[in-house]
Amino acid sequence: MKINRYITRGISEQLSLDLQILLWNMVKERENQPQTDYLHIFRLQEDNNMLSVTHEQEQPAYKLEYHYTNYVKNQNALPKKIYVIREDDVDAFYYVMLLPEEY
Repeated sequence: MKINRYITRGISEQLSLDLQILLWNMVKERENQPQTDYLHIFRLQEDNNMLSVTHEQEQPAYKLEYHYTNYVKNQNALPKKIYVIREDDVDAFYYVMLLPEEY
C-alpha cells in the first residue's frame, strides 16, 4: 500500500534528505505495530559526531532512542523537535512532517 507523505517548507529547509528518510522509516516501522498514535514526536540532539533521535508517542506511551555515530554535523543547526502527523480522510490517510512552530 502506498502512503502519501508530505513535508512542510520548514522541514525542506532545515532537515537533510537523509534525515527525512530516516524519520519516515521510523514512522513506517512504528505503523506495523498494533496501536499507533496519530502523532509521532522526534527529538533530535547533536553531539560532536553523534546524532541522538528519540521517537515518542503519547497513546499508547512509546519511546525509543536511536544513536548514530560517525554523524557529520551540518552547518545549519538541526531543529530540536519534529512532528509527523497522520491525517485520516474518509477513504485514505496521509502523513505530514512539520516543525512544531508550523503546527
